[in-house]
Amino acid sequence: MKVFITQPLEQEAIDLLEAAGIEVTTSGVNRPLTREEFLEGISDADGAIFVWHTEQLDADAMAKAPRLKIAARRGVGYENFDLDEAKRRGIHVTVTPVHTHTIADLTFGLMINAARKLHLADQFVRSGQWTEAGTWVAKRFMGYDVSYKTLGIIGFGKIGKNMAKRGRGFDMEILYNDPVRQPEAEAELGATWVSLDELYARSDFISVNCALTESSRHMIGREAIAKMKDTAVIVVSARGGIVDEAALYEALTTGKLGAAGLDVFEEEPVDPKAPLLQLENVALSPHLGTSVQETRVKMAVTAAEDVIRVLRDEAPAYPLFKLSA
Repeated sequence: MKVFITQPLEQEAIDLLEAAGIEVTTSGVNRPLTREEFLEGISDADGAIFVWHTEQLDADAMAKAPRLKIAARRGVGYENFDLDEAKRRGIHVTVTPVHTHTIADLTFGLMINAARKLHLADQFVRSGQWTEAGTWVAKRFMGYDVSYKTLGIIGFGKIGKNMAKRGRGFDMEILYNDPVRQPEAEAELGATWVSLDELYARSDFISVNCALTESSRHMIGREAIAKMKDTAVIVVSARGGIVDEAALYEALTTGKLGAAGLDVFEEEPVDPKAPLLQLENVALSPHLGTSVQETRVKMAVTAAEDVIRVLRDEAPAYPLFKLSA
């Protein structure tokens, strides 16, 4: 059995695969693969671990990988997989939803950062501009309270629920929108399902935690933003393509939105000259959602474990769909 890994992966996962008697090959490069590199890598693979979401496992790629039994994603994003084609061909597709608390920590921190302008205050102190004490400093960085406000969560999966838990700790009212109503989670977390329009209208903070699909691409655009409070703060740690960055920039510069916190962008790495990077009411981080070593190792090992299960003709633990026996 042979497994191809698209980018460098934590050694603990590689050791686990090799201990199971699996031959492991890696691309050897820490960048998105060219189409040719990717197709060559999976051509004779029984399994593949996708470290990033940049390589497209479409119908053409699957046709060129006749032995492929499983495509395992180290992460939860799956927009690079043609799920219908994979299901038709009997190829398992798995994700690693074991890092949700880590992403929620960063997302909530980014939300507080954007609301309280901590990124600006940090630069202010470091650059030596804080030369005298006084109320003018407080006025310079006047922000928004987070406690006792309303948090609207778009996408109520594990990360969304973790955001709700953190919001409850700040005595926030929790609203959520998800295609599936979740009464048990509502009772446990004190969350209320509302329509997207109501979520937009009532929320002081909006956390975008849904998957990027064709239906969710640019769902946060001019029409949606027009329904939000002028003081609303949007925080995005899912996928940049869910937000129309041009519409977001327009709203942040015209006073239609209060602030934003962004960990993800439509194009990554983001262009240093991108308009959003020039705004003071935007807190930024470079796609750091899972940048905790113990979490990265757990994700990699979880992906490897599912690969081993499938290659042993066992059911994976974290499939995106179930294949018929």
